[in-house]
Amino acid sequence: MYIQDFDFNNVFANLYYLLTNSIYIILPISIFLLFFSKVSSKISIFLIGVYASYSVLIPYLLKIEFVGNFINNFYDYSFFIYLILSALFGFIFYQLFKIGFFIGGFLLGGLAGYSIGTLIISTNNEWLKNIPFPISYIPWIIFLILGFVIAFVFAKNYEIILAVLSVLFGAFILSFYIIYLLEKYAGIIIGNNSLIKSFTELSQPEFLSMLIIFIILISVGFYIIYKTNQKAHNKYAK
Repeated sequence: MYIQDFDFNNVFANLYYLLTNSIYIILPISIFLLFFSKVSSKISIFLIGVYASYSVLIPYLLKIEFVGNFINNFYDYSFFIYLILSALFGFIFYQLFKIGFFIGGFLLGGLAGYSIGTLIISTNNEWLKNIPFPISYIPWIIFLILGFVIAFVFAKNYEIILAVLSVLFGAFILSFYIIYLLEKYAGIIIGNNSLIKSFTELSQPEFLSMLIIFIILISVGFYIIYKTNQKAHNKYAK
């Protein structure tokens, strides 16, 4: 069985196809993710998993001969097969993200702690000779302590971080749609209007326009998160 090499161009092509052919579904979702991030953060990771399955995992699996033949045998039901696989992967991705979120915080704090421990050893202070265990244990001890501390901080702020990811994800999609719709339906010329064709032919004016809109949208999204948290804090303070 032969599996083709992973091609990032296909990822962008699949993303473009998904965005342009599911605009009536994804556009409202992007608005929801951006402006209602505190609520959407609970489902945003699931939706990202669904998207990753639909645009990356499934096209890649179809390159495997066995999987491709199986889908072809049930071609009339392929939409439902894709939908079930995407939903299943979205659920699995959400669970793995929660676990990975904690592990990522632990490793981030642990690596910082190990570096601090190594720095302490390199000082060769006199007190290091009086500790009741080998000094080589110091980086690992700080690794564990700082790792669990950062993991706890990450876990405690899980929903806030998810809300931030929702804003970023929603702002990216919405910035694409704003430029795409302006070029295709409003007749506005931005660069050479290559975004109507594909992502890979994106011109510099289009990229800069998307970037400016993206920055404006995430600023609005972060402001909404700040005001929502402030209202919640004032409510609990009363």
